[in-house]
Amino acid sequence: MEEIDLMDLLAYFCKKVWIVITLMLVFIIGVIVYINFILTPLYDSHTTLVLARVSGETITQNDISLNKNLISTYREIIKSRLILDKVNETLDLDLSYNALKQMVSVASVNDTELIDIKVSYTSPELAQSIAREIANTFKKEIINIYKLENVSIVDEATFDDNPSNISPTKQSILAGMAGLILGCGIIFVMFIFDDTIKQKRDVVEKVKLSVLGELPKLSDKNIKNEIQVIKDPKSVFSETIRNIRSNVKFLMTDKKLKTILITSALASEGKSIFAANLAISLAQAGESVLLVDCDLRKGRLHSIFAGVPSPGYTDLVMYHDTNTDFQTLIKSFINKTKIKNLDLLYRGGKCATTSELLESYVNKEIIANLKKMYSVVIFDSAPINSHLTDSLILSNLVDGVLIVATKKYTPMHLLKETKEQLDNANAKILGVILNKDERSSDEKYYGYY
Repeated sequence: MEEIDLMDLLAYFCKKVWIVITLMLVFIIGVIVYINFILTPLYDSHTTLVLARVSGETITQNDISLNKNLISTYREIIKSRLILDKVNETLDLDLSYNALKQMVSVASVNDTELIDIKVSYTSPELAQSIAREIANTFKKEIINIYKLENVSIVDEATFDDNPSNISPTKQSILAGMAGLILGCGIIFVMFIFDDTIKQKRDVVEKVKLSVLGELPKLSDKNIKNEIQVIKDPKSVFSETIRNIRSNVKFLMTDKKLKTILITSALASEGKSIFAANLAISLAQAGESVLLVDCDLRKGRLHSIFAGVPSPGYTDLVMYHDTNTDFQTLIKSFINKTKIKNLDLLYRGGKCATTSELLESYVNKEIIANLKKMYSVVIFDSAPINSHLTDSLILSNLVDGVLIVATKKYTPMHLLKETKEQLDNANAKILGVILNKDERSSDEKYYGYY
């Protein structure tokens, strides 16, 4: 079992604390309902007996020893059929012996010759009558059995008007504590079995990949403004994109990087939004950029940029005519944008054999020519774990791969599998972009100033 990070556990607990609150409320409400509508109130009556001679004779040590030895026996006699049947008959209770026995409890007071008799019943007056009659009947029967008059009544039977089995405050507190303990246990188990990425160090230490940036989660009002670097250039999201752009440009210089594949472990991780914003940011920095939609089945760059999916990439590869110059043909499929230095190539028409299309000689030549035409080419591709080989094929044809992963969504084991598959394809993994960090995307990076 991996070592538990207490800070991660605390953060996880804070996110799931509603489970604890809900269970506490459910338990408390349940107890209140049970007390008021289901539970039958019981009332206790106590009477106390003492073992001692009633005559004026002096009590000896032998008498004390005898009485202590008899206490255990007397306790059993009090609850015997002999006593309880006579009590039942005298009071005309119409109760079975076992039912009456369940109502009676007998205890000896520590290191004394006192015996406490307690009777619990639904009627406080009847509980008192039963306790009183048990004491009197027992006292008489002891004389018959042992020929001893060593039992006296110290405290006559009394009763309390408050039910002994109902204490709303105490029971509510216990119910709340039970809900608290159960809720904490459930959250702890959820944390243990939660395999998703929680922190940046999870990726760095467990997957052995560098994290190039952590994008904040877009708020509800910004989720429709997918091109954040233009719509809200001073937001934390936009500034994070610019920081990632700086890291990518450094890699471009250091590793002669011109073609970048952007993929993810699963669908819905935000890779297309990231690809679009990164491409725009690079274009704003003066780079000649082409953004290519290579998610050939479910690509959505055309919806982000308000275009149409076809003609596009698949059409370009399938349409190639050996008599036409590659670069001339490519230009005929390129979509110009209003953003300076940024061109688009949408996914194109649907193709049943995308893997064969991407492995073709024509596709390799197109990528080679794109590298000559642009300073940066970004390919937005399908998720790795989508049972498609498209991204793995492309990963071997480009200069580097960026993996988009989502906090509290992407399972660690799938991210590891993604890395392994890319490594097996001889891809150059540049790093990971962590998406949907809990920071607010509405914050202004320059707000301090």
